[in-house]
Amino acid sequence: METYPATVGQLSVWRDLEKIPDERRWEANLQFLWDLPAGTTAEHVWDALARLANRHGSLRTRYVVDEQGFPRQWPLKDAGDTEAAVHDQVRAGTAGLDEQAEAQQRELRTAINVTERLPWRALLLLDDGRPARLVVTVQHMAADGAAALIMREDFLRLLAGEELPAARGPLEVALEQQGAGGSRLRNAERHWRRTLAAAPRLAADDPAGVERERVGATLRTGIPMPRAHAAAAVTGASLSSVLLAVYHRALCTVTAEPVHLMFSMSNNRYDDGQATVVTSLNQWVPLLLDAEVSDPAAPLVEVAGKVHWKHFSALKHGVCSPDAIVAARAEHADADPGYYYNPMLAPPGFPSLDAPAPSTVEFYEPARVTGPGFYLIARGLTSLELELRVNRPGWNRARLEAFLDKLTSELTTTVKSTTRP
Repeated sequence: METYPATVGQLSVWRDLEKIPDERRWEANLQFLWDLPAGTTAEHVWDALARLANRHGSLRTRYVVDEQGFPRQWPLKDAGDTEAAVHDQVRAGTAGLDEQAEAQQRELRTAINVTERLPWRALLLLDDGRPARLVVTVQHMAADGAAALIMREDFLRLLAGEELPAARGPLEVALEQQGAGGSRLRNAERHWRRTLAAAPRLAADDPAGVERERVGATLRTGIPMPRAHAAAAVTGASLSSVLLAVYHRALCTVTAEPVHLMFSMSNNRYDDGQATVVTSLNQWVPLLLDAEVSDPAAPLVEVAGKVHWKHFSALKHGVCSPDAIVAARAEHADADPGYYYNPMLAPPGFPSLDAPAPSTVEFYEPARVTGPGFYLIARGLTSLELELRVNRPGWNRARLEAFLDKLTSELTTTVKSTTRP
């Protein structure tokens, strides 16, 4: 049996899995719904999925754990073996389109043991017996959100009859990280230690262990993505950094604290060698923002650039050993737990809303109990949407409402002041 080292991204997911109780291992699943072209047959779907696995190594890789507790990649090498494994392990069968909601929940909440089987499943939804949609559930070690978009694009190309060669995968990434990428890992570790050392400290009376109120909210801003991108362009910063600045300014107002430890998600896809790799590359990167950088009293257009360069500098350290991060956190156990941010924004050019719409907020209780205690996800395809999940002492729905009000006010003011009606 020939195995290979895990990538830093794979190891990061594995270390998170080790913290999750067995009954909640499904929280490591990602799920996507793919529409199928008219005239697609079930045979076409399963064939394209097998060829997709032959193209992308992570989709034909299981894992074994060595004596030191590190996962190692165990990829299938033979195309015939991959096809057989996809047939036996990936095909989750079929369901009626009228059963979609129930089927999606069932698939999402069924954990995938990557030491025993391939790290993904596909359920075919039929409309009057004809294939209509595909529910794809992927264990996070095999893919992240960006990788899922690559999977979908390649699947549709294969479905249309294209021949696609084997692509660069996590095996090649891991070997590069073991060699030439070692200096980048060491620089990232130093960045984590410096940032945590300078971070705000936990208050002496912090109510550790107190029962927390889990609350989530989805803010649909009604801002069309072209207007959001146009507003960012005026500031000279990326939209991702503008939203980070808005996030921090709202925290300054609601918490009355000037300095915050922020964690931004890096997709680590900034060069050609990583851009199209199907695997999990996402990692958190810490940075400090203070009122001097994102002054809540100044127009956002004046401070967004400062936040952008702080953000940009931090993202250069997006690949870091999770074990080094654990060690750095242990050395600074009194550091504030921080505020997390994940931008998932489509670039300019996608179809969008024609005009602004009223903003709305929907509150809910999050199903997931693991993960960051304060987590803002910015989504933008047709319009800008912010999802917030909070599980932290001192935060309840009333305080969250005040925070969302500040976010909405900042965004509305910025867009109006930097774009034409």
